[in-house]
Amino acid sequence: MRISEIEIHEFDYEVPRTGTVDGNWVYDPDSTLEPPGFVLTIRTADGTEGRYRGFSFTPPMIAQIRMVAEEHVLGRDPLARREIWQDCWRALRHTDRFGVGPIDVALWDLAGRHYGESVSTLLGGGRDSLPTYASTMFVDDNGGLDGPEAVADFAETCLDRGYGGFKFHGHPAVDPDLDVAICEALAERVGDRLDLMLDASSLYRTYADALAVGRALDDLGFFWYEDPFHDGGVSERAVRKLVAELDTPMLGLEHVRTGPYGTAGSLATEATDLVRASAHLDGGITGALKIAETAESFGVDVELLLGGPAHAHLMSALRNSNYFEHGLLNPESNWILNQGFEGEPEAIDGDGRMPVPDDPGLGVDIDWAFVERRRTGHTRIDG
Repeated sequence: MRISEIEIHEFDYEVPRTGTVDGNWVYDPDSTLEPPGFVLTIRTADGTEGRYRGFSFTPPMIAQIRMVAEEHVLGRDPLARREIWQDCWRALRHTDRFGVGPIDVALWDLAGRHYGESVSTLLGGGRDSLPTYASTMFVDDNGGLDGPEAVADFAETCLDRGYGGFKFHGHPAVDPDLDVAICEALAERVGDRLDLMLDASSLYRTYADALAVGRALDDLGFFWYEDPFHDGGVSERAVRKLVAELDTPMLGLEHVRTGPYGTAGSLATEATDLVRASAHLDGGITGALKIAETAESFGVDVELLLGGPAHAHLMSALRNSNYFEHGLLNPESNWILNQGFEGEPEAIDGDGRMPVPDDPGLGVDIDWAFVERRRTGHTRIDG
């Protein structure tokens, strides 16, 4: 069995009542975003296929898939996932390696379909459903999540939906005092019923701001504090100092594209308490699994970035992971990451749990009618 063809269908999808501020998604009743997405299909000569549906960072992902397709993917045994991963990881060493993840996830899907087993089963997963938390869009000025009371109101709505945790992203204009006020409102309204998180998304420009917000989170008993520093968490000395100052666990490395190797360094220097990993951005299921197992060896939890079926299967096999992230949400948003799939593979039940698909591969089907209707490009690479 050899890989004979790689196909990419590009399309766009709609995020209604949503705009951007400095690239950050916020509620906007008068705007509709139409970001690009794609479906990568890896096909063998006998017709076995594996697919990945991408929803973010589409242009660099597609460019990098094209960079490695002919030399490092075509003609290979599709079941040799780790070998292909290593070759693509090295080939894209001068880039952010965004192209590795889609290829790897598609190969896991292909393997599951080949063996007639779910990816969760191939990974040795033991969970058939996952706890979820609600992850919001950024605080806005447009009548959505536009202040402490509005965010707290939405947290109560999410509690009623069954979510076990609630995370908000601060105002993109950078207002630490507002973020603290929102944290206080959340703690007062739902702090005894939801795990609460703040994702600063690398917005704070000074150590003083990051420290002040962190101390407020200590007083309020937050579950974690995520990526405060404007440098994206690259300065290990600064993060290490902040980690030592605070009691609230620091969740880091979302914006650092060094894979399991950089994760080991950050953990060894105590520059984070919890670790972010992403099958989309960190080298697929193989790369994220390497990160998770590196974290596990340090006795540290790993939290997966945003959704997708690859994360459902991966999390089912992880001991050291707390929640599946549902986002980005606002009071009037629908769950956008179901777009491009048949049905609603990431629907949660009344207890806030999401089932892990149990059909072969990733266990999801592409909505080809949707993809064709909104198609913006097409590439076929064959050997």
